[in-house]
Amino acid sequence: MMGPGSGYIPFGPAVGGDEGLPQLDSPYQFNTIDDFRKAVTAGYGTDVATLTGGASLRLQSIEPTLLRTIQEDDHFVFFNKIVQSPAGATVDEFTVKSAIGGFPGSGFNSEMGTIAETQGTYARQVGLVKYLMTKRQVSVVQQSQRTLVDTMAEEKIDAARELKTSVEWACFYGNSTVNPLEFDGLQHVIETTADPDLIQDAQGAGLSYVAKEIIDLAAAVASYGRFGRITDLFSSFQVQSDELDQKLDPAFRVVAGGNGGEGGMRIGTPVAGVKTSHGIIKTNQDVFIQEGQMPFQVRPGPFPGITTAPGAPTPPTAVAGTVALDPLSLFTAAMAGNYYYGVESISQLGRSTVVVTTQQVIAAGDHVSLAITNPVDPTVTGYAIYRGRKNGTNAPTDLREMCRIPITAGATTTYVDLNQYVPGSSILFLVNMAPGALAVTLRRLLPMTLFPLYPTSTASRPWAQLFFCYLRIAKPKHIAMVKNIVPTNAVWKPY
Repeated sequence: MMGPGSGYIPFGPAVGGDEGLPQLDSPYQFNTIDDFRKAVTAGYGTDVATLTGGASLRLQSIEPTLLRTIQEDDHFVFFNKIVQSPAGATVDEFTVKSAIGGFPGSGFNSEMGTIAETQGTYARQVGLVKYLMTKRQVSVVQQSQRTLVDTMAEEKIDAARELKTSVEWACFYGNSTVNPLEFDGLQHVIETTADPDLIQDAQGAGLSYVAKEIIDLAAAVASYGRFGRITDLFSSFQVQSDELDQKLDPAFRVVAGGNGGEGGMRIGTPVAGVKTSHGIIKTNQDVFIQEGQMPFQVRPGPFPGITTAPGAPTPPTAVAGTVALDPLSLFTAAMAGNYYYGVESISQLGRSTVVVTTQQVIAAGDHVSLAITNPVDPTVTGYAIYRGRKNGTNAPTDLREMCRIPITAGATTTYVDLNQYVPGSSILFLVNMAPGALAVTLRRLLPMTLFPLYPTSTASRPWAQLFFCYLRIAKPKHIAMVKNIVPTNAVWKPY
């Protein structure tokens, strides 16, 4: 065991003539381990704490482990769970049978009556495969030196996780009208289906004590004409913790590993499933489902590699509703107050810096119309709309995303806020993932593939990693959602 003063490391001729052993009178003395380490690593960076990129992988300390604070493979919950199957072409064709013909009672007839002719209802459907790609490269020097990890292997893993991150996010939030390069995810398909029985709106509150919203949606999917069964729900970590683990009535909770003995069904026990008359719905926490993100440039965590961004719109003009109240408005008296809005341009390159409106006064039953002047940048395909807290500030960190909208042809895009999307909220998705149902599948034209690229004028080994796929929702009436959930213990609240 090292004793007091062990960080004092002198070097020089040893007392008694033994070369290499320390002595206290050496002129080469260091007061700390850091002083010693910096002295022996002179050249190509002497301050270990400032090294970034490939240089940070060099073995310059006694710690041999690469410490990761990134998404790992088990974070891709939906990707890992969903059935994957090959697509035959970039335009993937399939047929949906939505009815068998007739109606309840149509089979009855008299002894010699004319037999009515019926047939099933079939529809040809197509899905468009989307192309996910990322380019990586490792210098020959970096690959040759001794590092903490095999740099090339590590970059291949990172590239695969980058593509999985895009797929996982798009399975929930993808919207081809906002960005034509994305495939449509659960939220967009549910909203496009426009079946009110498949959407529950928490309107900025949490779930009910008995998870009425989940039970009602499970019943709707199981009803006549849909003939489905909800098997899984996907929620944010905080919705799982606040609304299920700490709040759900014990009569409806299924806990991990069974009841867990006496008290295993009490409030506060982790909920592994929700009991309904139509079966147990398994709970899945997904880190990619979050409560309203902050604007892109101020979100926690850097976005390395993003060096360009689309052109930003000019600050939008916001106009509150006139004297006549809007019958579609969901602004209540408790929500009335002063608000700021923010807008970001969206393109394949990422998002622009956010531009913020002047403060708007919103009354009960009111609405706000945002007039966004479209930027000249032709790559812009849509906008992200943000809103601040009631009586909050106009700081970008005090804004939360409400929705994404497509750009409108012409000079101006208009968005009317009726409070149908609540900032700082998240969505709970309910999905039929029963084996053999094939209600929702991930169709792959090309599995995760490494495509070598030729170096041009650099001593490097470049490659591309590709994954061509899309989310096929063959039975849109077998998916549902609870939107605008603000967890009970959320730090940022919209009202």
